[in-house]
Amino acid sequence: MPSRALLAAIERQRRRVWGLCYRMTGLRSEADDLSQEAIARAIEREPGLAHREGLEGWLFRIATTVCLDHLRRRNIERRATELADPLPTPELSAADAGPEAAVILRDDVRFAVVVALQHLPPRQRAALILHEVLDRPLASVARALGTNPSAAKQLIVRARRALAAARVHTDVDVPVDRAVVDRLVHAIETRSVEAFTALLADDVWGVTDGGGRVRASTKPVFGARAVARLWAAANQRQVLAVAARARALNGEPAVVVTLPTAGDAVMASIHVETRRGRIVALRVVRDPEKLANLQLIAAEAG
Repeated sequence: MPSRALLAAIERQRRRVWGLCYRMTGLRSEADDLSQEAIARAIEREPGLAHREGLEGWLFRIATTVCLDHLRRRNIERRATELADPLPTPELSAADAGPEAAVILRDDVRFAVVVALQHLPPRQRAALILHEVLDRPLASVARALGTNPSAAKQLIVRARRALAAARVHTDVDVPVDRAVVDRLVHAIETRSVEAFTALLADDVWGVTDGGGRVRASTKPVFGARAVARLWAAANQRQVLAVAARARALNGEPAVVVTLPTAGDAVMASIHVETRRGRIVALRVVRDPEKLANLQLIAAEAG
């Protein structure tokens, strides 16, 4: 039987263990499975535990090992356009940050960051999440990765550099500018290419994840002209009427696009990064599997 101390640690850290697994994989279903596996391993192995790092540090170490083993087995090259599962979250704002908001903002589940993390090598990804997101000291990070603090520090330095490169723009609003999101909603609902184009910064870039199931560009596009041209072409192909609503996804305002004539089926989630009233990054999820979690949001909005 697990000790009361372990059960208490699991309850305190269950959400953060799940968050670690979500950031490591970018997929909600895998985070569900891997976090449960980590907790099961912790319960099974507690009798032989030497309490060197405390129960919570040990729990994170097990979850990290579970994720790294999973990623090693999967060993699938990530597509340039592959994004993460959008994560429905409560409405949050810096002005009204209750306990739930504080956890989200501290843990940084913003979509752009979660997506960029997936492009880091797994050990760099784990080191950065443990240290920067979960506030684990270098010694704890090193134990989780089976290395020494100096090597762990180097992993974190390289991870920061790789994360910035994957994001393309880091000088962005945090959280995203809600007024820009609202203008994007209007542009989508009115199907106005001009209104959409007016929102784009000159150095904007965009990517669409169709998951191999929905027609989409196979690589990111850069520059306002290229992004506007791609959006205009997609707009022209879409013959059914669409509805768009701003919703809190991954702790920030995003846009959920639905098809009213098809039972409000979710056809896309659109995640933007903004700077000085313009969009500088546009990440569009069209993969039906990744959008399955959002169907409930659309139903509730109706």
